[in-house]
Amino acid sequence: MWRLVREGLRFYRSTLLISWAVGAAIFILVLALLAVFGSVQERSGLPKMAVQIPLPILIASMIAGFIAIGTERSENRVRMQVMLPLRVGEIAVARVLLPTALMLVGLALAHALFGVMLAVEGSAALSPRHLTVDFIGVQLLFWLQIALAVREVIELRHRRSWTGALGPKALLVTAVALMALIQLGPWDSLALRASGAAALTVLVMGFTVALFLRRSLFTK
Repeated sequence: MWRLVREGLRFYRSTLLISWAVGAAIFILVLALLAVFGSVQERSGLPKMAVQIPLPILIASMIAGFIAIGTERSENRVRMQVMLPLRVGEIAVARVLLPTALMLVGLALAHALFGVMLAVEGSAALSPRHLTVDFIGVQLLFWLQIALAVREVIELRHRRSWTGALGPKALLVTAVALMALIQLGPWDSLALRASGAAALTVLVMGFTVALFLRRSLFTK
């Protein structure tokens, strides 16, 4: 299982690096354009905008995760993986861990850059503001896992009638509704919201693994 994840990270390393480079380049270009063509107020706010560097890194990591999910499906990696001396459960867990690993590597880089920018700004490099980065990262990871879960629900619907997959569909809709509640809810504690989002993401991962284990065909 872990070998599959390591090999996946190695295979998609260039995709992740390119995504980071493009995301950072776009962010820097926006800052440069504001510095040249922006108003006096916009130029004075550039240091505060520069502190937002974790956002393009996290978005780029999510894009790399979606690319990995799409590539794994288009190249039918599952059919190749089931021929390896691995249990189906190990393959199922590796499928949800690969995009998670890509996202976590991006989260680590985002925290490092954020700490540097905070220090440049004059704030404490290790401040509670890092929780905001965690919260954003977990939310993006949730949508990555939702993409995998949707794929398994579609696969289940192919094996059963439309109504036969109503239960998993309802659970998926409930998970999305709960994430919207966490994102838009009135709770002030960012740590609580980040923990709730992380717990919900783990539940979605478990849901995806459970559906994968019920597969009888691995040709899609």
